[in-house]
Amino acid sequence: MRGFLVIAAGLFLVAAPLRADDEHPDMHAAQQALESARSHLQAAGKEYAGHRKLALEHVNRALAEIRDGLATVEHKEKRVERQEQKAQNRADALKAKDQRLKQK
Repeated sequence: MRGFLVIAAGLFLVAAPLRADDEHPDMHAAQQALESARSHLQAAGKEYAGHRKLALEHVNRALAEIRDGLATVEHKEKRVERQEQKAQNRADALKAKDQRLKQK
């Protein structure tokens, strides 16, 4: 019984590195830089033979990829949290069972 508790506790140590940083600073910095670039491109004149428009489209696509990437990480983090909660519930149940067995 106690061996399972050790294994359950080990799951927390294995799952923890799977989580990304809480704020994802590099992705957010890139997002801000692209939003700034978009503002500058929008403010630029239209005399660039369509290149400004294409650059703006690329920036918008890059921003969409960042949003999708952050959403994917958030989904994975939530899945890991659910797995951790399940493991914790199992460990708590085994601990309670172990205590009941000791009382007998």
